[in-house]
Parts: sequence; C-alpha cells; structure tokens
Amino acid sequence: MTYSIGEFSKIVGLSGHTLRFYEKEGLIKVNRDENNVRIYSDENKLWIESLLHLKNTGMTLKDMKRFAMWGHMGEGTMEERLALLKNHRKKVVEELENIRQSLKHLDEKIDFYEKEVGDCFS
Repeated sequence: MTYSIGEFSKIVGLSGHTLRFYEKEGLIKVNRDENNVRIYSDENKLWIESLLHLKNTGMTLKDMKRFAMWGHMGEGTMEERLALLKNHRKKVVEELENIRQSLKHLDEKIDFYEKEVGDCFS
C-alpha cells in the first residue's frame, strides 16, 4: 500500500511536520511520485515504528540518525548497528534499574505516610 503524507500521518500518529523533519534529518527515506509528492509505504510504517521504539527508550537523535544512515547503507553496516543497539540497551537497563530503585523508595514513602495518616484517625 502507499499513502499520502496526510494518510500516513494518521496511521503512525505523527504530524506531517514531524514526518518531513524525519525525512530531512535522514531518519526515513520516502519515495516521491512524478509530481515530487511524498508517497509513504508499509515499509516506511515499519521503519517509523522501529524508530519510535528507539526514541521511547531514550535514544538520542544523533544515534537514531546514525542507526538510520547505517540501515539505509545496507547489510555491510550490521556490525555497527548491532554495537549501537547493544550500547543503547545497556543504557536502558541502567535507567530501568534507577527507576526501580526510585519506585522502591516511593513505595516506602507511601507506606510511611499511609501509616501516619491512618494513625491520625485512630
């Protein structure tokens, strides 16, 4: 299937402005018709979904651009992409551990205050 920028925007949940920015930054390659109008494909949809997962895990724009550039270059860059993903995963795991520790602390505070508030009404 192919989609106009308006249709594609609704499908992937990104504004046309964001899609044009992603194209300008080299994050996505978009085909164009004979009138130079952008034509998005299901392949673009899968690529955008992958990029959004990377973004949601805190990958920097710089690393997303590097990953996309290597992806567009083809199979010869698989080692570089793998190394980038492994390095990013390590950062995500560290952040998850920090969040777990903070959540534990938050739960302890909530327990403390629930006991204190409960004692006030006894």
